[in-house]
Amino acid sequence: MTDPFNNRSEDFLNRGIKAAVGALPVVGGSLNELLAFVIGDPAQERRDDFMRATLERLIKLEETFEALKPETLRANEPFQATFVQSARLATASDEKRKLLQNAIVNSAIGTIDENVRQIFMQFVERLTPVHTAMLKLLNDPAANTAAKQRGANLSMGGLGLIVQAALPILQGNDALTNRLATDLEAYGLLNGANLNVTMTGQGLMASRTTELGRAFLNFITDPETGEVP
Repeated sequence: MTDPFNNRSEDFLNRGIKAAVGALPVVGGSLNELLAFVIGDPAQERRDDFMRATLERLIKLEETFEALKPETLRANEPFQATFVQSARLATASDEKRKLLQNAIVNSAIGTIDENVRQIFMQFVERLTPVHTAMLKLLNDPAANTAAKQRGANLSMGGLGLIVQAALPILQGNDALTNRLATDLEAYGLLNGANLNVTMTGQGLMASRTTELGRAFLNFITDPETGEVP
């Protein structure tokens, strides 16, 4: 298979390390063999695995979505562009790979402006799974059982209490929680999401996503389950 996804920083780093080790006197060859065995070419292997899994998913969904027929995908430029970009961005994170797959499928079965698609792919690259989990939560806090229960026990409080109740990974880490919310606001995905402002229990359950935020959520949501990784 010819690699269409070249010029990744990991590739250059991997080749650079191999070249540097190979230049070492006497032991260079042996170390290079060990490096190749232990590390290999992680970027290429990662892309191959991601593409294989994505193609298997597309085949599985073909009967459900007419837009995923091979002859249709062949003429779908947004799908092709998203596929190529997603393969380049594939990481070791299961959540990120699933999110990228969702973007590929949604770019094929839906209609999206190319400018918006490119912006969304930038978001996909820069945001972590915890960012997207917070975005989904603040789109509809009442849909999250833990958030709803926490809000029911508050007459007044800040959004940070709701977020940390719903996302255990953030519990006790106010700095990280605030940083995530700040990032999402900076990208225009949330509005009025200051986690430290005191409000009523009803106010805590209000949606904080912008129109752009809701559109981005649709772009990364699993079209079968309605879930965001």
